[in-house]
Amino acid sequence: MSLKGLLGNIDTEALSGAVSKGAPLLGSLIGTPATGAAIGMIAKALGTDANPESITQMLESDPEANAKLQKLENEHQQTLTRMVLEAESVRLSEVNKTMRAEAASNDAYVRRWRPTFGYLTALAWVVQCMAIAWSIVATPGQAGDVAQAVTALTPMWGIALAMLGVNVSCRSRDKQVAAGQAPKAGFMDAIVKRVGG
Repeated sequence: MSLKGLLGNIDTEALSGAVSKGAPLLGSLIGTPATGAAIGMIAKALGTDANPESITQMLESDPEANAKLQKLENEHQQTLTRMVLEAESVRLSEVNKTMRAEAASNDAYVRRWRPTFGYLTALAWVVQCMAIAWSIVATPGQAGDVAQAVTALTPMWGIALAMLGVNVSCRSRDKQVAAGQAPKAGFMDAIVKRVGG
């Protein structure tokens, strides 16, 4: 049975949250490729049918349900940890597959989204600077308010310019790889690696 068929219209986040109250590892498996195995284990521990609706009803009606799930998790902690790691590995594999498909794409937009972001950021910067200068010249009495408004934009520009820096770094690495060179680790690579874990 497919994951969609197993879960039907059940909110996986709600089911995961309900299970996680008693068993966080089991709850983290809901919505992953290991959902079927997790639901089977949960249903057996609770003594109910192996479907999300029955499990949800049991969790709501049985005051001992969370204790049963906690006991199950404690007894099978190594197996559940392995299942969580495998599910995360599958998720990361899918993300990497998508990234490789994007990198290999011949679509012009996929190849040019980083430069597009750079040009749009530069255009927004120029427009904003011109608007600030014009508003100060046109209404000098409001210069203090304009300066405060500009200061309030610091977080937004900090994020945009940080993204631009990462994009430039990644684009440089892409060009090195396309030229058959080994990418050189630079300052931005160290930051990206540190932030990304």
